[in-house]
Amino acid sequence: MAETVVPKDLIIWLVAAWFLGFLVLGQAVATCLLGAGIVGVLLWMGPGVLNGIVGQDVFYTTSTYSLSIIPLYLMMAQMLVRGGVVVDLFRVGHRLSGYKRYPLGIATLVTGGMLGAVSGSGSASAAALATLAGPELERVGYTKRFSVGLAAIAGSLSAIIPPSLIIIIYGSLTMVPIGHMFIGSLGPGILALLVYVVCLKVFGEVRPGAVDGVRGDEPEDPHIGRRSMQAFVFVIALMLVVFGGIYGGVVTVGEAGAIGAFTALVGMIAMRRVTVRDIAEALAESVKITAMLMMLVIGAQIFARFLSFSRVPRELLSLAEPLLTQPSLLVAILMAAIFMAGMFLESAAVIVLLIPIILPMLQAAQIDLIWFGVMASFMIAIGLLTPPVGLSAYAAATAGRVPVAQVFRPTTLFAAIAALVVIVVMIFVPGIVTWLPSHIR
Repeated sequence: MAETVVPKDLIIWLVAAWFLGFLVLGQAVATCLLGAGIVGVLLWMGPGVLNGIVGQDVFYTTSTYSLSIIPLYLMMAQMLVRGGVVVDLFRVGHRLSGYKRYPLGIATLVTGGMLGAVSGSGSASAAALATLAGPELERVGYTKRFSVGLAAIAGSLSAIIPPSLIIIIYGSLTMVPIGHMFIGSLGPGILALLVYVVCLKVFGEVRPGAVDGVRGDEPEDPHIGRRSMQAFVFVIALMLVVFGGIYGGVVTVGEAGAIGAFTALVGMIAMRRVTVRDIAEALAESVKITAMLMMLVIGAQIFARFLSFSRVPRELLSLAEPLLTQPSLLVAILMAAIFMAGMFLESAAVIVLLIPIILPMLQAAQIDLIWFGVMASFMIAIGLLTPPVGLSAYAAATAGRVPVAQVFRPTTLFAAIAALVVIVVMIFVPGIVTWLPSHIR
C-alpha cells in the first residue's frame, strides 16, 4: 500500500509544479490548466483512457447551454460600444450636471460595469476607461493619478454588476440559475457602486486651482446633444427590458441575451451609428472573447477531471470537516483565498480554477451557492484593485502612463472601504443577495 501512495503524491506535486511553472513563465491560464490536466490524467490513469476522457469533457463543456449565452451579451455590449454609446454617456453626464467633475466621475463608475461585458475582464475594462475617461476626468480637474485610479476602480465593477461574464461562468460550473445570479448581484453591485460614489466625493483628488463647471474650448453642438440623449434613453430602456424580463419571468436569461443583442443591433442601425464593417467587427470580437473563455472553461474541466481522479477535493473536504459546522468561518477562509487569487489572476480564471475545488465544501456545509457566488465575484473585484498584483490597477496605469504605485493609492483606499461595507452587509443581511431571486416568477 505504501508503494502506491508515494507515486500518487509525486504525480500531484508534478502537476502542481507544471501549472505554476508555466504560469510564472507567462503562459495563458487556459493553456496551463489544459496542459496540467492532460499530464495529470495521463500519469494517473494511463494513455488508455485519456482520449475518451478528454473528448467527452470537451464535448460536454462546449455544448453546455449556460455558456452559449455568453456571445449574446458580448454582442449586445459590442454594438453599444461600436455605436459610440460610451462616449454619449459621458456627454449626457456633463450636460445634466452643468459640466461638473463629480457627475463625470460617477458616469465613469457606472460605465465600468458595462465595459466588463465587452472585454470579458476587469483589467481590459480598466485599460479602456483609462484611455477614454482619463483625459476627460483630468480636464475637469481631477489629478492624473486619481483619474487613472478611478478608471481601474470602475473597471473592477465588471466582476459583479450584470451582465457579468464571471457570473455566467460560475453559474455554468455550479448549475445555479444564471438569471437568479444576475438579479442577486444587483443589490451588492449597486451598494458597491454607491460606496465608490461616496468615496469619490470624500476622497477625490482635485488639482489646486482647478475650476469646476468648465465646458472646455469646444462649442456645444445641439445635434450631438440630441444624439447623446437618444443613446442614453436607449441604453436605459434596453437594460430595463433585459433585466426586467428576467425578473418578471417573461424570458429566460438566454432569451434576454438574444433580445438584448438583437435590439442593440437594430437600435444602432436605426440611429445610423454603425456600418456593415462595425457589425462585422462586433461579431468577430464577440467570437474571439467567447473562444477565449471557452478555452479557459475547457482547460478547467480537464483539470477538474484530474482532481476528481486524484481525490484532492475529497481530501480537502476531509481536512475542512471541522469547519463544516462553522460555515461563517469556512466562508471567510474561502473568501480570503479568492481574494488572494484575484490579485494574481484574471477574474474568469479565478472562478474556473477554484470553484471545482471548493464546490464539495460548499455543498457539504449547505452554503447558499447564489449568495456565495455573488460574494466571490465581489471579492474578485476587490482583488483586482489591491497590491501587489492588482491587475485592473496595473492595466489602467499602463494605459494611462502613470506609475502603478501612484494608482494603488486611491484604488486600495476605495477597495478597503467597499470591502468593509459590502462584505459586512452581505454577511449580516444575506437578503440583499437572496431576496430578489426568491421573487423571480
